[in-house]
Order: sequence, then C-alpha cells, then structure tokens
Amino acid sequence: MVAVTPLLHEIIPHGWTAIALLEPDSSMRQSYMEHQDAGPHLQEHLWRFMDDPAALISLWRPAFRAAGIGWTLHKQGQGYLESAYYQEIEAPIDTCWVLDAMIADGGRSIAAVYLKRPRSARPFTSDHVQRLDRLRPWLAYAFRQETCVGAQAAAFDPRCVAGTPVMFGEIILTAEGKAVFQTRGIEPLLGILAGDPSDYTRRPRARDGIPAQVLKVLQRIIGAASGIAGDPPRMQIPTRYGVVSLEAKWLMPAGVIAEDAAKDPKSCLIAVTAELLEHPLAHAARVLREGGATPAQTKVGIQLVLGKTKPVIADGLGIKPTTVADLTRKLYQTFDVHNATELGTKIWLGQKQGEARQISRHPG
Repeated sequence: MVAVTPLLHEIIPHGWTAIALLEPDSSMRQSYMEHQDAGPHLQEHLWRFMDDPAALISLWRPAFRAAGIGWTLHKQGQGYLESAYYQEIEAPIDTCWVLDAMIADGGRSIAAVYLKRPRSARPFTSDHVQRLDRLRPWLAYAFRQETCVGAQAAAFDPRCVAGTPVMFGEIILTAEGKAVFQTRGIEPLLGILAGDPSDYTRRPRARDGIPAQVLKVLQRIIGAASGIAGDPPRMQIPTRYGVVSLEAKWLMPAGVIAEDAAKDPKSCLIAVTAELLEHPLAHAARVLREGGATPAQTKVGIQLVLGKTKPVIADGLGIKPTTVADLTRKLYQTFDVHNATELGTKIWLGQKQGEARQISRHPG
C-alpha cells in the first residue's frame, strides 16, 4: 500500500491518499492513510454514516459489489458542503473532493483507493477517472494478498534499508506497563503493532492493553538496569505498513541525580518512542521512480533488486520474457548500471556507481 502511493501522486495530482484492503464481506482488513489524523478520526466517526443515503460512504457496499470507480463524484456538489457527513467526516481532515476506485481481482473487490483534495483545490474530472481506471489492473496485482504479506519484509534486515520516516509517536509508561501519557501520533502505531483491523464500517473496539512488542522493549530496559538482560532497549518490527522502530529510555524526575535513580530505576517512568519507516519495497519503488523509472520498469526493478531472475519475474508478473528483458535493459540505461547487483546496490545502499562496480567486481 505504501509503495504505490508515490506513483498515484505522480499520475494524478492530489493532496493525500487512502488505501484499504478488503474482506469478502466488504469490511476493511488493513488500511494505509497518508494523513496521520485520518485513521483514528474515521474509525471513530465514519461507521455512523454507513446507512445515511446523503453520505458518500453510503455507496460503499454497492461500489464494492460492482467494483465501481468514481462512484461519489456525482454527490460532491450542490448541498454536499453543508451536509452533516462533510462537516463531521471530511472537513476536520481538510478533505473535500474525493476520487475513489475499487480494485478487483478474481471476480471480487480486494482493495479500495481514495485520492483526496482539499476544499481549496479543484474537483476531480472525468480525465482523472480514466487515468485511475487504467491503473486498476496494475493495482490489482500490487494488492493481491500473496504479494502483500509481511513475510517479504522479514527477508530484509530493516537496518540495512534507509527507509524514510512515515509516522512518529511516544508513550510514557510505568515500570509495571501502565500508560500515563501518550502523544496523538502513537495511536495508529499501537494499532499496527496490535494488529487491529482498520474497519471503519463498524463501531471500533477499545484496545485491550499495551501491544506485546512495547511491553517487550519495556522489559528489556528494566532487565538491563537490573543486570539480568543484555538486549538493547530497542526493536525493529517488520509489518505490512513498513518497519516499526521501538526504543525505550528512562525519564528521571527533575533534580534527581542519575546515580540515585540507578539505585531504584523502577521508580522512574519510561518513555517508548515508536517510528514507522518505509517498507523496504516502498523504499525500492520510491528510489526507482525518483531515478526516472516508468511504472512498468519499477515493477520489474523491484523484483530484480529482490534477487529474482528474469524468467521468474516474467512468470510472476504475467508478461513475456522478452518484455522483461527490454524493460531491464532500459532500466539499466536509466540508472547507468550494468547488472542487477549494481542496481540493488544503488537501491538498498544508495552508493554511487563507482562504488557499486567495485562491490560487484570484488564481492569478497
């Protein structure tokens, strides 16, 4: 989901993107939203408008069954800006104009894409609908469940990928794991770690306790202070959305000397900071696109830097081997490299061409 977002911005200019992966009953399995406040806001309010015929979301289920596109455009005029739906759902997150599309695969909708613009921008037009419609087969491939599983991220050492920070938050806890304060930005990150379903079609459930990963990093710092654990108080967890980085640190009361606090560290509070970094695949897609690769070249390039052979890529993407060879040749020309090793070095390590050639010629 994160990986396709930059491409959507290039093809159809808009403010921010929202993407949801869908279950067969039209509920949302997972979602990604560029607007940091949108997720919690929608989960709290959106479900109440599902049966309101004046609301854009009321067309969700018909569009799901029909794999529709642009199904809300006709409602974004007349009294829309004065409606309760707009005032409560869209206005608080500076969304006015919406272009939406269901992405179908195997006869059913598997994902929904929303492109959003603020009220100060122009509405979407039929030309934008046509551009998004042409992308739907490619998006269907990108959103297939077998290509989205978190197992792919586990194949990487996240510390080796310079992913751009996407989201940040902090939670302050006691040594017993009781939360005493948290920033607004931490809530979506806790939801990702806990595996909460991002279903805005139903009333949200209150989360039960602190996610296990946060408690684990908490125990690491407590164990280190007690001399019974050697693991550093930090973790990196690959998820569907990207790599979540957790780090714990002690918060000493003002005026307390560190030596005195060390005698009874559990009397201090602990701050756990969480940061969502780009998924490695999103990182690869962004670097390829920023370097001038076309969408088709980007699909092939990602597979190349994952170490896959051209025949395997052709079979996986459902295209001819000659097409893969042609796209690969043009991609190498664009990035001034000679093979997948040099391309991968540029993508994952960000090194210059000269360094890439040295690595490929002298792997030892």
